[in-house]
This record gives sequence, structure tokens and C-alpha cells, in this order.
Amino acid sequence: MNTGYLFMIAGLLSFGTLGIFHKLADVKDCRPSALNALIYGWSLVFSVITVTLMRTGPAAPLPVFWIAIPFGVSASIAILAFQMGIRHGNIATSWLAINLSSAIPTVASIAIYGEPLNTRKTIALLMIPVSIALLWVDKKRGDDRVETAASAKGAR
Repeated sequence: MNTGYLFMIAGLLSFGTLGIFHKLADVKDCRPSALNALIYGWSLVFSVITVTLMRTGPAAPLPVFWIAIPFGVSASIAILAFQMGIRHGNIATSWLAINLSSAIPTVASIAIYGEPLNTRKTIALLMIPVSIALLWVDKKRGDDRVETAASAKGAR
């Protein structure tokens, strides 16, 4: 098996378990800001251990360090916003919305780097607004059911 597939599977499993850990943190009533700090603190520890064990050092050209700063800030804001948002909706909808955000780098790759746009990518990109609309309709119907149930209970 190609090493790239192993990294792809590791990434898939890691990102997938993030959703489970986010829900667990919400169930345990963790403060999103504290959770965010701990996530990135442990990421730093893991990165230092990895670099130390590989004995490579953080070998990267200087511009990469400057790219890493906004990258880290963006990642931190995304995780914090996601964790805070879970309190206002369910994990399934929130996680789907996060995954739909993949349209942003896809469109950027097409616009900035001239990545070719084929039929499959076009269909996938067109389905993203449809997916978001369906998630919104599902959320609205769920809210309506809760309101109806609350009204019926209050009328007794």
C-alpha cells in the first residue's frame, strides 16, 4: 500500500474522531475556550515529541513560519467557533456544515492555482448550497416540532 493512503486513512480517522470528542466535551459541559487552549497545548506537545523522535528539527523555510501563524489562528478560531456552536444545535448538523466548508479551498484552488474544473467538481460544488439549504430546513422543522410540543404541553 502506498504511504499516501496510510496518511489519508490516518487523517480521515483523526478528523472523524474530532467530532466525537467535541460532542463528548459538550456533554461534559466543557468551556469552549478552555477546550481550545488544551487542544492546541496538546498539539504542541505532540508536535515537539514527533520532531524530537524524528530528529529532523522543525526544518522549514522562513516563509512557512509566517504562513503557520495565520494558519494556527484560523484553526483556533474555527475550533472555538465550532465548539461554541454545538451548544446551539446538534453535532450531526454542525459536523456536516464544517465538512461543507471544504468548498472554500476547492474554489480557491480553482481560482488562484488554476486547478481544472471537471464535471464531478462542478456538481459537487453546486450541491453544497443545496446541502446547506436542506440542513436549514431540517433544523427549522426540528425547532417547529419542539415549539409545537412545548405549546401542547403548556395548554394542558
